Amino acid sequence: MKDEKNMKLEENENDEAIESSLDKSGNYEQSELNDELEKLAETFRSELKKAKEQGEVKVSEKEVVDENDNLIPEEELCECCGERRKDTSVSQNYAYCSECRELMKHYPLNFSSVVVALAIIVVAVFGVTGFISDFSGYNSAMIANKADKENKKFSAVEYYVEACSFFEDKEIVPKKLYRDSAENIFSTLPEGVNSLNQVSEIIDLALSDFEAKLPIYYGYKNLADKSLLMYNTFNAFYAVLGNVEYQNLDTADKNKILKIYNEIGALTDKEVTIKSVTGEEMKVVYDEASVLFSQFMFAYSYGEYDKAYECLKNLNERYPEYISMYGYELAILEIQSGNFKEANSLADKLILNNAEDSSPYSVYTYSYRMKGNYKKSLEYAEKGLSINSEDADLYRQKAITMLLQGDVKEAQKVIEEGSSLGEYAVMYYTYLIIANENGDTKKVEEIQKILTDAKVETPEKVQKYLDGKLSCKKLFTEGTGDIE
Repeated sequence: MKDEKNMKLEENENDEAIESSLDKSGNYEQSELNDELEKLAETFRSELKKAKEQGEVKVSEKEVVDENDNLIPEEELCECCGERRKDTSVSQNYAYCSECRELMKHYPLNFSSVVVALAIIVVAVFGVTGFISDFSGYNSAMIANKADKENKKFSAVEYYVEACSFFEDKEIVPKKLYRDSAENIFSTLPEGVNSLNQVSEIIDLALSDFEAKLPIYYGYKNLADKSLLMYNTFNAFYAVLGNVEYQNLDTADKNKILKIYNEIGALTDKEVTIKSVTGEEMKVVYDEASVLFSQFMFAYSYGEYDKAYECLKNLNERYPEYISMYGYELAILEIQSGNFKEANSLADKLILNNAEDSSPYSVYTYSYRMKGNYKKSLEYAEKGLSINSEDADLYRQKAITMLLQGDVKEAQKVIEEGSSLGEYAVMYYTYLIIANENGDTKKVEEIQKILTDAKVETPEKVQKYLDGKLSCKKLFTEGTGDIE
């Protein structure tokens, strides 16, 4: 850049040149005048260029020209630099020129923009986390309702409990969820007798004393009262068994066994006082369905299989809605009586009641094994285990089927897995027979010690097998086709 002194000299020289040309213009021919004007324009352009370079003259931002000196309209200027046309080859409404776009690729955000972006992400993450936390109860309720519609009642119970717990923490009373949870528990009895008490407690949480008296909630009230009555009936059964007179009962004492059996049956004529969810006390007789099932459990435990079978047949005829209580046990007795069709029909009903119940597949496995269809027997065993991989009796039934078709080594692997899930006498006796058939004397001795220490009486059929009077095949194919 030139210094101020040189700039002033140049300015003076230019001023003199302009004045001189103006003074002489009257004496020039037209051609000479045109030459002078062209020189003057060139001088003006030169001065304008210098002024722009030195910042003395500002060109309007709106008047920007391209490389061909064509004026670029303001609306076509790049929104970043404001000096070049927008690159419409990218899209019709693209806001930037090609050079700015390339710069953005390498430097898309400055430091402050990065900080702001990170802050937004953090806030969003916390927001989503909070939303998910608040939404979890509703999500559990949706899953429960879906499982309920698909007849997957164990899953429905699990997610209803989760949803109810969520709303309880927020001091909200989800009446419908309580009711649906209670109904699913009542129809499946996942915790046995204790499930009945749980049902009445859930309904009690759902309703105030005043609400329980309203006609709209009679369904809740009836379910709670019924569950509470059944729960009290089973407690009365256990009280009978707790009588000192009946301690150390010998299976050979048939008269005493019959006396206890009849005493249990007499509960249907006795009154009990229960407190309804309405808060009022009610005098009612003990629940007949629960009495029949109590009689069955007692009779079966003491070898009175005919009476046990009779109890369950009556229960099935009078209270088919309680299929989850008695269905599996009756199906097993039907198989042992040779009634395979009736057994499979009961298994079908159990599946209709709850698609996640694996016990009907144990019925199918047992039934088809007794009919000699080992292939179908094993197919049902696998289906059942795919539903519940911890069903010990399914492992036992599967192992027996494998033993009968000659796959003894695999049968022992299966029964070993099942015994870790269900440590009970019938399981151990089945394991003992399979190990013996496989020649595993060490395992046989180990199991015999377990049974001896537990003071478990050896079933008559097993003793005959051990004495060499009954073959393994006959034990599992004739009569009941099982240990008992």
